[in-house]
Amino acid sequence: MTARDVAVYVLDGWQEGKGRPESLLRDALHASSLDRRDRALAMEIAYGVVRNLTNLDFVLSKFIKETPRGIPPQVRNVLRAAAYQVIYLDRVPARAAVHDAVERMKTSREKALAGFVNAVLRNLIRGVDSVAYPDREKEPARCLSIKHSYPAWLAERWVKRFGADEAEALMAAGNQPPPITLRANTLKTDRAGLIAGLVEAGIGCTPCLYAPDGVMIKGYPRIEAIPGYAEGLFAVQDEAAQLVSILLSPKPGDDVLDACAAPGGKTGHISALSGGTARITAVDIAADKLVPLKENIARLGLQGVTVMQADVSGPLPFDNGFDRVLLDAPCSALGVIRRRPEIKYTRRQPDVARLARLQASMLGNLSVLVRPGGALVFSTCSTEPAEGETVIAGFIGEHTEWTVEDARGFLPEAAGGLVTPEGYMRTYPHRHGLDGFFAARLVRQ
Repeated sequence: MTARDVAVYVLDGWQEGKGRPESLLRDALHASSLDRRDRALAMEIAYGVVRNLTNLDFVLSKFIKETPRGIPPQVRNVLRAAAYQVIYLDRVPARAAVHDAVERMKTSREKALAGFVNAVLRNLIRGVDSVAYPDREKEPARCLSIKHSYPAWLAERWVKRFGADEAEALMAAGNQPPPITLRANTLKTDRAGLIAGLVEAGIGCTPCLYAPDGVMIKGYPRIEAIPGYAEGLFAVQDEAAQLVSILLSPKPGDDVLDACAAPGGKTGHISALSGGTARITAVDIAADKLVPLKENIARLGLQGVTVMQADVSGPLPFDNGFDRVLLDAPCSALGVIRRRPEIKYTRRQPDVARLARLQASMLGNLSVLVRPGGALVFSTCSTEPAEGETVIAGFIGEHTEWTVEDARGFLPEAAGGLVTPEGYMRTYPHRHGLDGFFAARLVRQ
């Protein structure tokens, strides 16, 4: 299979409901014999189509008049993959993308449509620059929804909240490939030591701006092949997620509850921040999520971690209280669209309110476990105030023994610009280059 074959195979599987693009692509690349350059091209095309699906279909529709029996899904993905290369990839000759698509069609079950594919793509090459979009001044949300492939409800929501210019910047940032960010496991090494090992292996990297143990690497190598992975010298964790654990500020010997722990990035960070001495209870609702959680605990060499399966939105199975509780709550994940672009097509507007109600319920439920003087950090990877500021305001209004502690007192000085006037941490990909996160530190008087 060529890189383009792998990309189309992944797109077909995703649309047939066989899994997320990330897992399908990982499995397909693992089974392939592609070199590093072709692996990168397969990733670029597959993720590129997912990120820009609405726009690709809009443009293609301008050059598709009719076919005798409609367009089979597999043919649509061949067209989309080729169109993505023509529109978005300057380094790929348009003729090469068209030729590959036509040759693929000739050996497929739909070989009778090879001529149709050839005609559509050649017309696209000639006419793509003349495609007209809805007027941005008159219909900003509709225009941006199509151009950047976001659902209409979310485009309308962001245009109303940020204005058209910033909404477009946020959408564009969400369509960019995210960096791979590592966190040095300070139980075994430090950031300088991790960087030295990466440089020695020929992997370009730079220190993170905000997270003191974070390192951004260049390119997209296989994580398992990075030196130090098997030894547990690092965890893969976005910089904003690293700041959440720092905001929790665990102390040596603390009893800590990580309430939605899988796959274990924050669990590992909490342990490292406590010098490996915190007694951590790592909980998740799904049994299958406990497998990678336990694997990461073992790989990172964590001690004093108890893993439990439990639903923290219901009756709690704990007899004791905790000094620190971290609730990284289930959310819409609209802040990590650049990592999970398929979310744009599956998330619905009512999901935000539904998940906010769940978050509020979990927050109230877990708050009784915090010892007097203890702290609870609530976080979500969402851009929406309904899943952040609104949840905290409602909780504080009903629980007068709790107050918000200003995040500036706990985050590194460099991260001061990430803190809102209310004392919350709020990050955005277009403003800070980080995943979209919200986090609040609450203390029980």
